[in-house]
Amino acid sequence: MHTYLKLLYIIVFFTILIFINSIFINVYAENINIYSFEKDNSIRLLLSSEKKILSNSFILEDPPRLVVDVENINKFSKNNFEYKYIKKIRASKSNNKARLVFDLKIPAKNFKKKIFSENISGAHVLLIDLNLFATQKIINKNVIVIDAGHGGPDPGAIRSNIKEKDLTLMAAKILREELLKRNFIVYLTRSSDRYIKLRNRVKYARNKSADLFISIHADSTKNKNTKGTSIYSLSEKASDKLSQALADRDNKSDLIAGLDLDDLDKEVSDILIDLSRRETKNSSISFAELFIDHLEKQNFNLLRRPHRQAGFAVLKAPDVPSVLIEMGFISNNSDFKKLTDPNFQEKLMKNTANIVEIYFNSIK
Repeated sequence: MHTYLKLLYIIVFFTILIFINSIFINVYAENINIYSFEKDNSIRLLLSSEKKILSNSFILEDPPRLVVDVENINKFSKNNFEYKYIKKIRASKSNNKARLVFDLKIPAKNFKKKIFSENISGAHVLLIDLNLFATQKIINKNVIVIDAGHGGPDPGAIRSNIKEKDLTLMAAKILREELLKRNFIVYLTRSSDRYIKLRNRVKYARNKSADLFISIHADSTKNKNTKGTSIYSLSEKASDKLSQALADRDNKSDLIAGLDLDDLDKEVSDILIDLSRRETKNSSISFAELFIDHLEKQNFNLLRRPHRQAGFAVLKAPDVPSVLIEMGFISNNSDFKKLTDPNFQEKLMKNTANIVEIYFNSIK
């Protein structure tokens, strides 16, 4: 009798499971139809199904793409095959979740989504509106590579749990947005908290045929009174002890990954000696001087002798004008307050974008 009851419980249990499973299978979408409408730097995506759509959506950059995770999908169909702003649509499936990836030709500023249940021809609809940057109307072809200093296991300077790597990434993204508004072609060496070897940052800029490389930092020093924004251009011989100390500190970044840059330093140094590379160095100096002149007029607090020179590894691309911007010093109370203020970062990066525009207009 006891065995009979156990068997009965098991049968009832699995019957309930099968019933619940059938409910979910019948309720949620199995097939999705994708419609795309593109106009004036925007994309409207309409995903429709006869059954309810459960989804999670977000945008990513480098490369730009929209990701839509949808539960309980077996297949999807596209109703457009030629796109203006979409490179391609990819799909993958894991267990009961499907991922649709829309690779975009142009980065997205933002997106909105709405879900309509049985409001349009009896169908369930997921509506996604994407607003894009206006990069398809590029007038100039100047390429800017922005390097957010440090990243991953290399936090850079730290104070009160505030890490330099996070401040530089925030500033780099603001500068990228400002430069895109001015119709520059812009790349980030990193768009997330990951580590990139110093020589690979230089290599990346060269592979992108960059016209200007900007590395962003927010360092610290033992002298708590040292403060102000500054900019560095390349010199094998540092202009002062502070410049040498900061360069030594940042150049040690690659040692975290077990790489010594001595061989690279010698190779690049030999190239820089060549007269044909002096134009690159002079261009970097010209930009740095313009940077300082502009910020002085805008009443920014600058480091004493704000244009300095040192052998930062990230400045050693022989054919790409390169500068390193120190936004300020985390070790100084006044600078620390500014660096952690988004309004200060936005103001500094907007002015930097203006300077980039002035610089390229001056050399046309």
